[in-house]
Amino acid sequence: MTAWGVPAFRCLLGAEAVSLSGSAVSTVALPALAVVELRASTTEVALLAFLGQLPNAFALWAGALSDRHPKRPQLIASDLAAAGALVTIPALAFTVGQLCVVVVVFGAAKVVHDAAAISLLPALVDQSQLHDANAKIGAAFSVADSAGTNAGAALVGAVGPVPSVPVDALSFLSSAVLVWHMRVPEPATAPRARTGLAGTRRPGARLLHPRAVGHPRPRGRAARP
Repeated sequence: MTAWGVPAFRCLLGAEAVSLSGSAVSTVALPALAVVELRASTTEVALLAFLGQLPNAFALWAGALSDRHPKRPQLIASDLAAAGALVTIPALAFTVGQLCVVVVVFGAAKVVHDAAAISLLPALVDQSQLHDANAKIGAAFSVADSAGTNAGAALVGAVGPVPSVPVDALSFLSSAVLVWHMRVPEPATAPRARTGLAGTRRPGARLLHPRAVGHPRPRGRAARP
């Protein structure tokens, strides 16, 4: 049996595809909203782009969080947080400052969601199905990202950026519903020493940059024999 035959995997695949499609719409709608509706300056648009990517710097902490706590609640909570942040745009008299807060919350929710989804996948399928599951998720990501970006451009052009944003909020709500219906027993987390999240992410930081954590750079030149 392939990974597609596992109901819980189908829910996760659908949740990831629909949320990524909606996120691709916001990739087009939010910058258009800043420029067209708020008349944002070049500096403000650059700041929005920077803040949108800033939560990616905390991906290691998100991975440690997903390793220590159940993944399904993290997926649902991050989806609801992203949807709630996006809904404030058409609901309130938005400003560039509000949009900055929205993109930070949106980006942080996406980082937590992605870390939890990656960690949950091995619990959904058998080890022999893991390669097939990863291949299906990768293909769904490519299609959803491309289709969502094109749909976002068409939607923004047709109805404007503000009415386009709730489409992404709806996608996150749909993702939360799919994850809610996913039933999978998660393995209990083994007890650990109280090192905190900073201590948990230290081994990962060593892999990314061996000299960055715990490996001081040697000073001076080595003595010659």
